[in-house]
Amino acid sequence: MVANRNPKHKKRKMPGPLRVGIALMILGAVLVGFGSLFNRESISIYGFVVVVGGFFLYFVSYYYLDRIQKRQTRNQR
Repeated sequence: MVANRNPKHKKRKMPGPLRVGIALMILGAVLVGFGSLFNRESISIYGFVVVVGGFFLYFVSYYYLDRIQKRQTRNQR
């Protein structure tokens, strides 16, 4: 049996900057893990910087795109 989905539920597409931010956070976390595993502090620090950059990119682009979307919905009224 397959459950019927609500036809009114629309999937929101994730914009590119949000995907890049998540990818940078994951990549940085992997670099931090490998740097810790192999006792390479320089790789761990670089990975931490990449994580912080991805976090910043994700949240800044999220709020910026949300603000643009709200402005467009106000103009449509």
